[in-house]
Amino acid sequence: MITRRVGEPRPEKGLVSASYVDPRDLGPNSPVRDLAQAYLQELRDKGRSETTLPRYERFLVEFLEFIDRDGANPRVKDLDLRILKAYGSHLTRRRLLAGRDVGKRPISAASKNMHLIALRGLLKFGVLLDLPVPGPEKVELGKAPGPSPDARHLDQEKLERLMESFDTATDDGLRNRALLEFLGATGCRVSELVALDREKIELDPHAVNPKDGVRIADEVTVFGKGSRYRRVFLRMRAREWLERYLRGRKDKDPALFITGRKKEGGSYRMSVKMAQTIVAEAAKRAGLAENVSPHWLRHAAITAWATQMNVPAAQRLAGHRNVATTSRYLGSTDAELKELYKKRFG
Repeated sequence: MITRRVGEPRPEKGLVSASYVDPRDLGPNSPVRDLAQAYLQELRDKGRSETTLPRYERFLVEFLEFIDRDGANPRVKDLDLRILKAYGSHLTRRRLLAGRDVGKRPISAASKNMHLIALRGLLKFGVLLDLPVPGPEKVELGKAPGPSPDARHLDQEKLERLMESFDTATDDGLRNRALLEFLGATGCRVSELVALDREKIELDPHAVNPKDGVRIADEVTVFGKGSRYRRVFLRMRAREWLERYLRGRKDKDPALFITGRKKEGGSYRMSVKMAQTIVAEAAKRAGLAENVSPHWLRHAAITAWATQMNVPAAQRLAGHRNVATTSRYLGSTDAELKELYKKRFG
């Protein structure tokens, strides 16, 4: 077995929460695990987000499990090209360990590359410390096909069915409708959504009443991927649903979206997992065959911005560093391109 069995619990080998490792103490005979801990410390010191760190930790723990079979306890000096090649082969054959297709198929080429990119970072850190490890360029990435822009496309009719699937006579239904309206209007990532506080959008009681009478801000600043801030905008309908939802809240929790489950620290802030579940269950009720997630609403928003405004505007609203990333979101509904084609070629 080159990987743990499907359903087998992962052993507790936390790296991020482990005790501090001084890079000055690392040498050729140091355990690879210590090098991995020091690397994650370095990422944290550089300001990598608290959502990125656990992903890198998960990828590196899998690498450690692979090289630590049968209690080998490998040292830094043991890392060589043969180990790197064997690990790449392991990832190619490794089956999914979670999700609805668990155990049924191998991980995707893109997922494999994410594991290998984390390993590259570890080796680059080792080279920086003058340790005897292979250079990061020795880890070759596979060719991953670009994602189909239609794979996560929701047309307007399906989007409306999704929105209408909630029983807004209940508190949870009202909250969930407001949540989807927010995602659909702003194109926010789900992590950005659950991190928001209500004070960011709820107007102060002493503030002047807006002309339209909806006491919800029409723009909000979110803290997103890459530790970057950006401004997103709310259309009237989303603001109205948010106002209805917040008007019914009697609690003082600062979080914009909450659940009935208290977290550490006393907050009832909604988790990413809960938001994903809300969207997935709404899709089932709406009779959609697709396995819809919050990211589908981001796709729908970016596609709408690009077709109704332009791609550069969509890029800024989405918070993408370059326009190529934005272009990957655009599906076969690019009406502007189709109209131009028909005009020129019939």
